[in-house]
Amino acid sequence: MADNNSSTNTQSAPTLRKDAVKFWGLVFYAVSIIFPAGAFAVTGVTAMVFGGITAPLAFLIAGATLFLAIIAVYVFSEKIANAGGYFKYVEASTQNKYVSKSVGFWHLFWVVGDIVGASIVVGWFVYVSLIALYNYTLPFYAVVLLSLIVPVLYLVVGYLGIKDLTRTAMFIGLLQIVFFVIVSTGLLVLSHHHSLAPFNIANSTNGLYGFFLAMVVGAFLAYGGYGSVVSLGEEAHLAKKSLKKAIVTALLIMVAFDTFVVYAIVASSGSNFSTVVGSFAPGVYLAQQYMGIDIAVLAFVIVIFAQISSPVIFGNSGARTIFALARDGVLPKSLASVHKKYKSPHIATVWLFIVLVVGIVATLGGFVAALGVANGLFYGFSAWFTAITVFTLLYHIVTNQSLALFLKRTKEKINIPFHIIGPGIASIIMAIAIYYSLAGLSGPLLVADFMIVVWIILSVIIIYLRRDKLKVESVEELTR
Repeated sequence: MADNNSSTNTQSAPTLRKDAVKFWGLVFYAVSIIFPAGAFAVTGVTAMVFGGITAPLAFLIAGATLFLAIIAVYVFSEKIANAGGYFKYVEASTQNKYVSKSVGFWHLFWVVGDIVGASIVVGWFVYVSLIALYNYTLPFYAVVLLSLIVPVLYLVVGYLGIKDLTRTAMFIGLLQIVFFVIVSTGLLVLSHHHSLAPFNIANSTNGLYGFFLAMVVGAFLAYGGYGSVVSLGEEAHLAKKSLKKAIVTALLIMVAFDTFVVYAIVASSGSNFSTVVGSFAPGVYLAQQYMGIDIAVLAFVIVIFAQISSPVIFGNSGARTIFALARDGVLPKSLASVHKKYKSPHIATVWLFIVLVVGIVATLGGFVAALGVANGLFYGFSAWFTAITVFTLLYHIVTNQSLALFLKRTKEKINIPFHIIGPGIASIIMAIAIYYSLAGLSGPLLVADFMIVVWIILSVIIIYLRRDKLKVESVEELTR
């Protein structure tokens, strides 16, 4: 049922820079956030830890699932171009403030958690790689400082606006893809280990629990950035045409790339898989074994460079979600301010920076104190990544299931296989992944359950307290 407090036109509200991002800028914005090097060094590792040698299959099935989920995003993005992205899609469909604004908070948690986790990964990856390469143990204070590089750079880049950022994203994305395809091909050629065993789900560590957890904290986490461009709806050139094409193109590139890279690492490990994964830096470990220290160090440097760049770029999507929520009255209106010169949501950017720093320091302090440096860092970012991937699956499920309602409101013909069955299958697979992954959590990762519950309760409380100030835009306004 529709809420009564419908909105005034957003044309009188603060606006972002128009036509700032072109098609290929959108594609590589998404690719850089998905972080190609992650399959080699981070998301590939977490998938291998929990799913064993079936990690490549986890990436392949997750990718296939998202191609079904992409249907809803594809249809919505050609009708609605708004900085609110997903929550505005749901708002157009449901006209319900509690459902739509909750999706906005879920997306915000996804961005915050991804950047906090990715920032910690920077410190963790340097820490474990230096041990693997040189047997050198980095002091903990240095790990903390390395982890804070990401939010500081995000603050600068986010404040100055997004126009020039997409050129950087194109360079970073292409560099990762070309380099790691070459390295992965080299591993397969030099190792002579080739097998279809990684594509047999029966070989999963810990059965279905391990496999679906590998999908959640590995593959779904890796691909989660494919929809990040929907938050650029107000800044993209010909947004209603370019967004949908950019999303499909980015996901096609990354499913093929990630599956191949993860397979190359698993296959080239051979019977030594446990030792390789136990290094916590299997890509770097194998590159050193088969290609020498110089290639391993170069891979290490590119991973760090890309790992820093990815969340810095992604932070812009989070700032725009805050901006859109504030513009709708969910958050203080000051957060919807736009910089006069840079046309960036500068106040939202600053506040997101503060939240990121607090999140990083709190996570490092708690997990490292309880588990030690190496394990504390690993389980710290794994807990964040588990929680945020559950949220991204949740808001994709809600978006999928709201598509038919949206088409009904806009009086468009509903294609049952394409608009209902396809998104429905994606939602079912996502729900199964959530169930198996959460049911299989134990030890330090149980913190993820707490994080999920607290954020859901907190978001509902905020929406309730702000209920009289909220703006719910009509379908006509959103599709104008």
